Amino acid sequence: MTEISPSAVPFGEGGTVAVIDVGSNSIRLVVYKGPRRAPLPILDEKVSCGLGRGMDSEGRMSPRSMDLSLRTVSRFVDIARSMRVSGIKAVATAAVRNAANGPDFKEAVERECGISLRVLSGIEEARLSALGTLCAIPDSDGVMGDIGGGSLELVEICEGEIRNHATLPLGTIPLLESGLSPQKAAKELIAPRLEELPWLKNAKKKTFYAVGGSWRALAKKHMETEDYPLRIVHGYSLSSSRALEMTREVVDISPGSLRSLWIIGRNRMESAPYAAALMKSLLKKTGARDLVFCTYGLREGCIYDDLPPEQRSLDPLIVMCQEIALKTGRSIGDGEAFCRWIEPAIPDECSGNPRLRLTACHLSDIGISEHPEYRAEQVFLRILRMPFVGITHPERVRVAFSVASRHAAIGNLVRRWEVSDFLSGGDIEEARVTGLALRLAYTVSGGVTRILESTRLERSRGKLTLRMPDQIPHPETVGRRLGALAKAVGCDYETIAR
Repeated sequence: MTEISPSAVPFGEGGTVAVIDVGSNSIRLVVYKGPRRAPLPILDEKVSCGLGRGMDSEGRMSPRSMDLSLRTVSRFVDIARSMRVSGIKAVATAAVRNAANGPDFKEAVERECGISLRVLSGIEEARLSALGTLCAIPDSDGVMGDIGGGSLELVEICEGEIRNHATLPLGTIPLLESGLSPQKAAKELIAPRLEELPWLKNAKKKTFYAVGGSWRALAKKHMETEDYPLRIVHGYSLSSSRALEMTREVVDISPGSLRSLWIIGRNRMESAPYAAALMKSLLKKTGARDLVFCTYGLREGCIYDDLPPEQRSLDPLIVMCQEIALKTGRSIGDGEAFCRWIEPAIPDECSGNPRLRLTACHLSDIGISEHPEYRAEQVFLRILRMPFVGITHPERVRVAFSVASRHAAIGNLVRRWEVSDFLSGGDIEEARVTGLALRLAYTVSGGVTRILESTRLERSRGKLTLRMPDQIPHPETVGRRLGALAKAVGCDYETIAR
């Protein structure tokens, strides 16, 4: 991938990086900050330029759309350089790839903007989109579909590895411009193309991962309709039967009722029935067990593509939480050390997901700047709404419950924000025990790893024992919080000074 940078720092290293995605319908600039393994968008802006719309009989992009696109890319480059990014990547997809005057547009961008524009082949676009999905969901297993303005990319992912892939001219623009109704487009355009890909059936009883703005719009619409408590598209999951019901409702909507789809955005209204028809066809063809929406795609794949194997193997959730802890906590604690310390207190029946416990430990101090009276609620809501990847919605609720429980009892918060359906009784108990153990750990140590490691929590023969030096203050508070933890896990307790 070509690197264009105002500095000598290689792309994927250093501070902020930018990706400019020249699509068939819109052009988008995303600036990322933080670890490349879990890049966090700090600026996301797009302009609908319509490069792929209304091509002439010779397959040429219109001068008007090219002029608007050129000015948009120039502005985005100026913004990125003003933010002192360490690297800029610019990629173009189906419209520029297929247009007769695509090379002219590429030359104009490179001349006027001073960057290199990489025009992706269909195979390259599919691969990068799949890498974006793997960046966010490392254990992906099924088929990823990325719907764009000009094309549809399909990739089989088997236990985190890319297998078969294809790019098809089934983006929202060609479907809209076909002049067919969504139902007829499904039969006459979509079905024959999908029939050419027998490997799609390898996703039977697996997952279909939906990537792309038109499908994200459908997710937003469905969450609104269902009054879903977490309005976070990434990780939103539906069974195949519920997903098919969702698509049927949108496919069959009358033209006069399109305005009822306001929640998906004015620019998506017209194409929504076609995007739904395509999703419906894919769910039936693959026989997928469920549908998961993924907000990482081509742009994140451009970053992930440059990572060495040792960085790709890192857990994006843990990497992101470590970065958050560094930025928002007191930077005197170590999530892994706190996780080791509380481990003896966790009953066997509550030890099913140590990864989520480690996540909670990394995030355990993010409420330090909040008012004490509202700390539990603010922490709870922040974790519910943070832009995490590598975590499902139920897991997100469990982590939020764990960290908030460090500060106060929060059963009323779970009910108030209507997320109790995400938790089983066992989940609630495990999260509560984790929170109580963290509360004790911070009482003993003040959040300082060195002091924490001078103490030890042990559990043996039905007794929870805290061993700590004589000089640690607040014995009554320590004893009370040790007692609360012991009661939660059904143990007696004692404190031993040494």
